[in-house]
Amino acid sequence: MRQGSIRLGKVLGVPLSMDLGVVVIGGLLTWGLAAIILPNGAPGLVSSVYWTVGIVGALLFLGSLLAHELAHAVVARRNEVEVEGITLWLFGGFAQFGNEPRTPGAEFRITAAGPATSLGLGAVFLAMAFGLAQLGVPVVYTTMLAWLGIINGFLGVFNLIPGAPLDGGRILAAALWRIRGDRVSGRIGAASVGKFVGGGLIGLGLFELVVLQGFTGLWTILIGWFLFNAARMEHTHFVGRRALGALTVGEAMGPMPETVTTWTSVADLVEGALRRTSRPTVAVVDWQGRVVGVVGMDAVRRLPAEQWPTTDVVDIATSGDAIAVASPYEQLTDALERVGSAGGAHVVVEHDGRSIGFIGPDEVRRAIELGRLRGPRPSTVMPPPPPGSVPNQRWDPPLHTS
Repeated sequence: MRQGSIRLGKVLGVPLSMDLGVVVIGGLLTWGLAAIILPNGAPGLVSSVYWTVGIVGALLFLGSLLAHELAHAVVARRNEVEVEGITLWLFGGFAQFGNEPRTPGAEFRITAAGPATSLGLGAVFLAMAFGLAQLGVPVVYTTMLAWLGIINGFLGVFNLIPGAPLDGGRILAAALWRIRGDRVSGRIGAASVGKFVGGGLIGLGLFELVVLQGFTGLWTILIGWFLFNAARMEHTHFVGRRALGALTVGEAMGPMPETVTTWTSVADLVEGALRRTSRPTVAVVDWQGRVVGVVGMDAVRRLPAEQWPTTDVVDIATSGDAIAVASPYEQLTDALERVGSAGGAHVVVEHDGRSIGFIGPDEVRRAIELGRLRGPRPSTVMPPPPPGSVPNQRWDPPLHTS
């Protein structure tokens, strides 16, 4: 779930949340329907009718967005992809997955389900508007249904534009994955197209605003700016991931940072471990010595100084989804995939039950630079065969720390 979002419960077993921006969009849609679209389509009615039908129309549209994301989620589950939740936000919605699809075909099916649902809903709403009009239903209702049909159709078509992070970009990435045989290369190609699409929309919005003097150009510029920045971030992420190549966790890890116990006070943390270390973070361990979190000066600064003596470090430490435990022989990209964005990822490296190393943002940046210097590497690393003298024993390949 996105930080700051409001949890709304579960739909089909999928956690649902909503950003406050959805309230703004819902209000704008209601106003647009009640003040412009419905009065033009069905003139002569009292304002309360327009506002009532406008509210219903806006809620049905938000329901359409939810159906779009649920389609992604349902198909993802059928393709063995874990669905962590759905969030509705300012620009629509997105489904969060716990793992990547295993094949280009699965990626295509999961992605295409959303636009297909929007296009299907668009057709259904338009058919309802036409059918109910033939039956003599008041025009204000058929106008609302026709608007829903048109806007869902537009949503479906717009999402098919072939550039990340739109669904069309994911479809393009799946196609490039199948052609090139490499998921990361496909994502980089789709992100490059996404930057071009975002820049094109910004240019179109400027043309609308300056030449045609239409204020809708501001909205086009905003959408283009969002798409361009999202595509740029995705491009940077996957270029870095490609640079990591087949680098193992053991090759990328650094030494374990200073440690403090969960019951250490923030005041003692500041006067002790944080004063002694040159690293940006300190590891937090429980009574068994297991790392359960990390804490740095950023977290300390957010806590008023007068609360430092009475607050334990565990209360301000980063934990949970931001930390993963990995073997030194595991691929670094697989470990980082479990903790999301590499910019905030922390990986504790364990071997034979002991913590032997640590990977934080600094280690990730160093690994990316190392990968770029090394150049392309094979996508998988096969360990050397076990010695012939121990055919029935488990044998670990040597740990590389270069």
